[in-house]
Amino acid sequence: MPKKSISSLELSVLVQELQYIIKGKITQIYHQENNEFLLQLHIPSQGKQLLKIIPGKWLCLTKNKDVPERPSGLCLQLRKYLNQAFIKDFYQWETERIVVFELERSEKYYLIIEFFSKGNVLLTDKDYHIIAAMEKQFWKERTLKAKEKYLPPSGGINWKKITEKELSNILQKSEKKNLAISLATEIGLGGLYSEEICKLSGIDKTKLPKEVDFSEAKHLLKSLKHLIKLLDEPKGFIYADEVTPLLLSNQTPLKTLENYNQAIDALNPFVLKSPYQKKIETLQRMVSSQEEAVQKQQDLITENSRKGELIYEKYADLQKLLDIVKEMRKSKEWREIETELKKVKKIKKVDLKDKKVVLEL
Repeated sequence: MPKKSISSLELSVLVQELQYIIKGKITQIYHQENNEFLLQLHIPSQGKQLLKIIPGKWLCLTKNKDVPERPSGLCLQLRKYLNQAFIKDFYQWETERIVVFELERSEKYYLIIEFFSKGNVLLTDKDYHIIAAMEKQFWKERTLKAKEKYLPPSGGINWKKITEKELSNILQKSEKKNLAISLATEIGLGGLYSEEICKLSGIDKTKLPKEVDFSEAKHLLKSLKHLIKLLDEPKGFIYADEVTPLLLSNQTPLKTLENYNQAIDALNPFVLKSPYQKKIETLQRMVSSQEEAVQKQQDLITENSRKGELIYEKYADLQKLLDIVKEMRKSKEWREIETELKKVKKIKKVDLKDKKVVLEL
């Protein structure tokens, strides 16, 4: 399947489903091919469990174990500190694509896994000083290597706590080319769920973020909260090119599994896709996009036809109102006309700036 990594939202589901590993114990650690790590755990009342971790991609429970003949240097170092350590806590770092294992043996340690970019595995002491790292990485605001203090990325938006005002301000300041990209990157929802929120809100995903008014921002936040609510009872929905913890609107999954962990374990992120398959999927996306555009045009035709019919039905009343306004313009200013028009119950708004009158038909 083409899915190669998970979003912040999906990671929150995996962490939620794995909460029962807290109080478990790490009994062995393996470092498999393609930088796959395997934590062999003993969980009270559950027995042995295997937790697969692929930095930069995802984590999940698995039954598959492929033990290399020789453990890597990092694997030996992790075993030295963490074998027989108890899991005191396990959580997502706010809404970052980072998970943290709080571990305790003779001392307290943190095992931190990053799932963005190339990913990383870091072991730190109780004060977050790095003991070992899968890869040395140098970012603008942080350095990931032994003896440095671990710092998460800065400036991320917590989509679990964002308010209407915060969302509106972010969109108004956004320089992104459309709403979906802004929600995906600046709020951290990922492309799939940003488009889903636009669909649920009835707002065009290609709209410029700066053109989204406060009322539309409220609808977007309402849709986001709806998705978050659905995550309380996740499942594994498998589509042709996606695996999600919630049911996507207007789409039928090929298969539904009991939980999201099972669905993720069924994936292989290292399988190369044929160029023909890529072309087929590109064409399928084009067809889907064109079908959406056709449906939008049909909806506009229906809406505008109804508006035309309504105007025709009320033509006499509208013409009478136009005649009254024209007559008043001969002797009165627009301010006076506004005052007179507001006395008419059907008139809801008089816009002096654009010379428009809004009325209820």
